[in-house]
Amino acid sequence: MTRFVALLHAVNLGKTRKVPMAQLRDLLGQLGLEDVQTYIQSGNAVFSTSQPPESLRPLLEQALEAEFGFAVPVTLRSADEWAALIAACPPELLTEPVYVGLLGAEPEAQALATLRHRPVAPERWAVAGRTLYQTVPAGVKNLKLSHAVIERVLGVSCTVRNWNSVKKIGEMVSAYGASRRLRRV
Repeated sequence: MTRFVALLHAVNLGKTRKVPMAQLRDLLGQLGLEDVQTYIQSGNAVFSTSQPPESLRPLLEQALEAEFGFAVPVTLRSADEWAALIAACPPELLTEPVYVGLLGAEPEAQALATLRHRPVAPERWAVAGRTLYQTVPAGVKNLKLSHAVIERVLGVSCTVRNWNSVKKIGEMVSAYGASRRLRRV
């Protein structure tokens, strides 16, 4: 069994695209996923499965569209990938609020170079693999390096979570692993 984090893109942001977390947990359970947990209303789910990772995203996206009536892109990370993305956050960014952009693919070097030339100060950012870390000194509504800019310039899908959510999901993933080890003893 592998533990995964599934991040639903752009749900529960307004009056449309509603995905109640209780209904999401039920749906994931019906798909055979185990130990399903959700975190807040922004579409964060943690679950365990022995299904092959490459089959999960299409399975989830098809089931979500069938259940809720609209397409819901999903970003997946394994528990190990989640722990690595927390560890990879540059400490110098953590001196102010940080948002994490979880990218659908690793951006190409040319796209990163284009983004580096974009004037976004006082915001600061860094990319490690499929993760973009950015500071949010003036608040989310005033971002120069917005979600839309990230997707357009880097040419990859992106969903964003704040650092507190990223850490809390990390705690959920690691607490599950600790409880599994205790049950085996």
